[in-house]
Amino acid sequence: MPVTSDDLPARPRVPVRRSSVLASLAALAMFACAGKSATAPAPAEPPVAAVEEDTSAAASPEPAPAPTPEPSPVEPAEPAPPADPLAPLDDRQRALFLAGEPDTLSPTPIHYVKSNEIRHDVWFPYIRELGGVYIGVGSDQNYTLIATARAQLVFLLDIDINVVRLHRVYEALIEASEDPETLLQRWHEDSREESVALLEQAFADLDEEDRKRLIRQYKASRETVYRHLRIVIRRTRGGQATSWLSNPDLYAHIRTLYQRDRVRMMGGDLTGSSALKAAGDAAKALELPVKVLYLSNAEEYFKYVETYRENVRNLPVEDDSVVLRTIYSKEWVHADNLWGYQVQRLTDFQARLTDLSYRSRNTLFRLAEKEGVLDRETGVKGLSLIGAGLERPDADDKQE
Repeated sequence: MPVTSDDLPARPRVPVRRSSVLASLAALAMFACAGKSATAPAPAEPPVAAVEEDTSAAASPEPAPAPTPEPSPVEPAEPAPPADPLAPLDDRQRALFLAGEPDTLSPTPIHYVKSNEIRHDVWFPYIRELGGVYIGVGSDQNYTLIATARAQLVFLLDIDINVVRLHRVYEALIEASEDPETLLQRWHEDSREESVALLEQAFADLDEEDRKRLIRQYKASRETVYRHLRIVIRRTRGGQATSWLSNPDLYAHIRTLYQRDRVRMMGGDLTGSSALKAAGDAAKALELPVKVLYLSNAEEYFKYVETYRENVRNLPVEDDSVVLRTIYSKEWVHADNLWGYQVQRLTDFQARLTDLSYRSRNTLFRLAEKEGVLDRETGVKGLSLIGAGLERPDADDKQE
């Protein structure tokens, strides 16, 4: 950048002493008077050689040294703005984020393109502003949790390839929708053709067959998703918005993540050897801790096999990292009509998975209760806690 005069510091002004100037003028006047005047009479006798006087002080006084100017005060440099935690990934970061393969999936008989969990707000005090990496299974319920946690990177895993494709459709439509209401209308029957055109454009670089599959996914799930999101956009509790669509700020966070390519959708079997391990490896390589592992009720369907133990223990975590799970059982108090909601410290879960006595989720509950670290009486209906170090939320955070 060329330097202009506006960029140069002002030259300090040296003060001039008025007394020195007057003295110099007086000396010059005396010197002029000492010379021969045109009207002066001639001397009566020869002049006597005059003793040379040192008139240097009067004739040419040494100027007093100019005072050293005080240095101009240096303005303290403004601190650099903090790095944007949601900045687009550079090439190196993106390569690390996308490293690793998804799991090979088998066809599933039922496709859960919408969630029937509605009380995610009971988890808010335990995940709010955690940042870091979010890993979760399932469909749109993840968006509420991701945004509440202010996650920086996201891995959405599911054993159903249709749910994985649905997230890709969400990505395209969310990026094209500035606000929740606009997104909702993308799923309405009247907007069907317009939305298909948006998807055609968004997926133009894909193989033709992949593009067709994604558009078929939109068409097949459109009505179900629209009916579901119409409820989600109105979801509140105690007068507070509690979903990613009812709270515009949460929606904005999800949209930013998608616009900056910070969400990876993968076919993922939690007991498989690829997807969950890839997420943990990427988090390590990018030096970001996994702050939320959302399992929904997936653990109902498998044992704690060695690959699952290894996958969870591989995750880089911090003391405030948590596991979130839902429980469907008549033995548990439900926060809504179906589910109990549970929080466990992820460090605690990792430690317990080193013990082969913990063979399944039900074994985990039983042994934790026997040990006295399963808290079912948290003061919030349908919320339970596992493990030491989990404090109950403040009264202001409770969601009854």
